[in-house]
Amino acid sequence: MEKLKGHYQVKEHQLFISLPKIWLRLIQSNQITNRTMFWKISFFVVLTFPFQWIQKVWFYRKIKQVNLQKNPPVFILGHWRSGTTHLHYLMSKDPQFAYLSNYKAFLLNVCLLGRTWLKFILSPLMPEKRPQDNVPMSVDAPAEEEQPFTNLSTRSGMMSFFFPKNLSYHEKYNLFQGISKREKRLWKRDYSYLLKLISYSSGGDKPLVLKNPHNTSRVKELLELFPNAKFIFIHRNPYEVFHSSRHLYHTMISSQFLQDFSDEDVDERVFYNFSSTMKKYIEEYNLIPKGNLIEVSFDELEEDPLETMQMIYSKLQIPDFKIALPFMEEYLNKVKNYKKNKFPDLDDLYIQKINKDWDFAFQHWSYDKVLTNNEVLENYWL
Repeated sequence: MEKLKGHYQVKEHQLFISLPKIWLRLIQSNQITNRTMFWKISFFVVLTFPFQWIQKVWFYRKIKQVNLQKNPPVFILGHWRSGTTHLHYLMSKDPQFAYLSNYKAFLLNVCLLGRTWLKFILSPLMPEKRPQDNVPMSVDAPAEEEQPFTNLSTRSGMMSFFFPKNLSYHEKYNLFQGISKREKRLWKRDYSYLLKLISYSSGGDKPLVLKNPHNTSRVKELLELFPNAKFIFIHRNPYEVFHSSRHLYHTMISSQFLQDFSDEDVDERVFYNFSSTMKKYIEEYNLIPKGNLIEVSFDELEEDPLETMQMIYSKLQIPDFKIALPFMEEYLNKVKNYKKNKFPDLDDLYIQKINKDWDFAFQHWSYDKVLTNNEVLENYWL
């Protein structure tokens, strides 16, 4: 199988603004081989701790009082590289929703202290485009909440991105396998607080629209927290998902590794993440009450985004699509000239393994299999 050379473009780490107790627990539970990043994270954790403490003292009670049941969230689900980002960007243009921005995602533990000047400082540090797909970035663009969740709690599936040799984070807190009742209860507590903090930082009076691929395998647990939540699931051709997920690891996720992890390990992890995540979703999506779930394909969203969005609003009975429409049109006009990255053909050995390991996905979402691939695959950023 061919190898894809890594591109370590991201110099910052998501754990920079972690609570000290979180970073200490991670150090105690995992062997770290990336010593340079270890010291950088430790430095920023210590440096920002006074500001983290001040924010918690000043705002903790107000955050805890936020009522998320009054305005249940809208969860965007789907495997990494399936179109969740594009869908999130479109939904975030609707003024009736609140969302987590890149600024808050990176500085959530201190963001309430300096909403203007901290954003000003962060702007020059933000890359113009995402390294994995060249999507334009800004401090106000939508982000996924699993990122700052790692700063608040050790109970995040994303920890298996940082500590790839430790799959227990993914298995316990994405799949909820081998987890005790106490651990699950604490995950619910931590995740609920995270969403309350995001909501409070956005005014606390609007429903959140949240995009988080880690949530794709948490349907049962999310319903236990928010029985009236609405769900949008997006799926994509498995061959394209594999190619793009593999690229994501080599251009973005690998920059966050705190442990050595080989190219072969990355390939196996891509296969495992898809199988474990999507199988659990398939097992649980029927738990969602009728009328609170819609499934769309990446192709639908790409070919006719506005018609697809109107269908989503209609199915989920989300009001005021006409109000959101001009904001969505404006966004689509800005990205209409986006240039897609192109990749070489998938090796036949990869195609054979995808056909075998992900056969369930081809069947469930009615995608056609191929035995050889003579066309150039495109890495859609959407």
